[in-house]
Amino acid sequence: MEQKSCSCQDHYDVQSAHTIEGKCNVHSFKNYTKLENVGAEDYYCRFEYKAATGGFTPDRVAVYCKCEMPYNPDDLMVQCEGCKDWYHPACVNMTIEQAKKLDHFLCSDCPSNDDTRGSQNTFPASPMANGKMEPKRRKR
Repeated sequence: MEQKSCSCQDHYDVQSAHTIEGKCNVHSFKNYTKLENVGAEDYYCRFEYKAATGGFTPDRVAVYCKCEMPYNPDDLMVQCEGCKDWYHPACVNMTIEQAKKLDHFLCSDCPSNDDTRGSQNTFPASPMANGKMEPKRRKR
């Protein structure tokens, strides 16, 4: 899948018209996650680069999974019913097709216990499904 993330910045350069391939729509990360239909021309900006200071806003971002990557709204993730952490299927040795068929998921760090089993499809399909992100770790 194509990477749909870009960095916004307050620095401008003059470019030749011959370098332009087409128009795209850049949304804030929050607005992008709310889009009903994401088109090929839709991208999101998670960070803004300030050329004068050389800094990014925000200066940190929530990370998920064993790979400790920021949430990508275009990638499927599964939530562990035990620890509530989010994982990419590939990071837990699972295909996307297998993940879509899951009713329950426990990561390898959580003990298997029948008490942690809820009703089918109890958990949302992404960390943003309930409108907020609650990571255990933050990237600095």
